Amino acid sequence: MCGRYTLVTSTHPEIQRWSLSTRDRFNIAPQSDVLIQLESGNPQLRRWDYSPDWARPSLHISNARSETLLQKNAFKNTGRCVFFADGWYEWQRVGERNSPWYHHGDGRLLLFAGIYGQQSGCAIVTAQSQAAIAHIHHRQPLLLTEITMGAWLDGANPETCMHSVPVECYPVSQRVNRAAIDEPSLIEPLGENEAARVRGQTIDLFGE
Repeated sequence: MCGRYTLVTSTHPEIQRWSLSTRDRFNIAPQSDVLIQLESGNPQLRRWDYSPDWARPSLHISNARSETLLQKNAFKNTGRCVFFADGWYEWQRVGERNSPWYHHGDGRLLLFAGIYGQQSGCAIVTAQSQAAIAHIHHRQPLLLTEITMGAWLDGANPETCMHSVPVECYPVSQRVNRAAIDEPSLIEPLGENEAARVRGQTIDLFGE
């Protein structure tokens, strides 16, 4: 899944040229207004909080699984969109503790596949994690390239749009758990001692 992500617009001139009211974000949470691009090519801000028109009360969906996207009634008649990001957080379960890790593309703009409703918000489409990061969590956003982005927006099957975009990750502070905290320090790697403790837990996990 993807429950939090980042978009530092000040480092991406291609986003700044759109002249939308955006700011650097280091802890974007569901039900926030987020930057997406629609099939029409128009960028806009839309609430990260999808629900089908018929649902009462709202289902408050933030993630949609690529494997069942075309079968589930909740996602029929949705439009295609792309989320812009430069990283996302995922929590690794080790014993009784969830440790957050920041996943990033070394400064590159990341493109997440998404869907949206005509009368509601949008959701990130997820897929199985690529091998390099699967030990942190088994799900990740469905990452697109500039080529597969066009295919996705044109309605292609999710499987044909999947691409192994290089991603790195490292452990970060538990402060990211609080959605109200939104500052650059959240993406800083843990200090050497704390990071060693988290990585040591990971080693213990796989040694069992």
